[in-house]
Amino acid sequence: MADNQAMLHSLYKKLLKFYPQEFREQLAESMEQTFNDRYIEMRNAQQALFSFTTWTFAETTVGIFREHLLLISSGDIMQTMLKTIGSPALLSLLLILPFMLMEVVNRRNFNEDFPFVLFFAMWLNLFAVSSILLPIVRGKWITNPDMANPVPVQKNTLLTNPKSTAIIGVALILAPGILPLLDSLGWLSLDRLVNGPNPEVEYLPGLFITVSLILFPIAAGIISGRPIVSTLRAGGGLFAHPTNLIIVVFISSTFAIGFASFIIDQWPCFIGVPVCD
Repeated sequence: MADNQAMLHSLYKKLLKFYPQEFREQLAESMEQTFNDRYIEMRNAQQALFSFTTWTFAETTVGIFREHLLLISSGDIMQTMLKTIGSPALLSLLLILPFMLMEVVNRRNFNEDFPFVLFFAMWLNLFAVSSILLPIVRGKWITNPDMANPVPVQKNTLLTNPKSTAIIGVALILAPGILPLLDSLGWLSLDRLVNGPNPEVEYLPGLFITVSLILFPIAAGIISGRPIVSTLRAGGGLFAHPTNLIIVVFISSTFAIGFASFIIDQWPCFIGVPVCD
């Protein structure tokens, strides 16, 4: 037990070193102490240490990425991305609303629970497509004809340079594949991680993990599409950055096919077929 704690403490301390220097100087020591205190507390209470350490390391890794992202973009890109989330979310909700109404009207006599998970999955697929493609459509509509160069030189930042955004996009697409790889090597039980110790009982952390993994390709599409949007707004062509465009089309098509498959599979239920599953 003591050896495990010392090893985890050492690994967590090394992980904290990846934070930007200013953040690390201010908060790393307190985060390290909090991790140690919480670990001892859960060990004494004989609670699941594996879940705690996995979640803590994952959360810290996301925090490191976020801090570097904010540092690189000076906050401007993140603010723009957050502002653009509202429209895709609302549009996706409006598009699935007719199917929700069909579900309520046509199945009101069958005494069934409303399939929230189904409609959330449908909404998430549409949100992915719209959040990736809407900025590109807007970029095509809102152009600046006074720009001398139809394909503007991208600033040399991680989230605006076409090459770096393409690399980040591919990395984000491949990132969820780490879990199946670990599962195949026997280092992790993917089924237990997603479905929990009792698959017959709904496992909320597993749902959160699944949704988080889906967000990776969505982020990949948004980031890969940024150079395309900038070029379109400057009056450039859609095919100025072919690698980025391929990533955008691939991800958007995948989620669009996913949404269409839900419609095809659930259409008998939407129109009121008694036994439709």
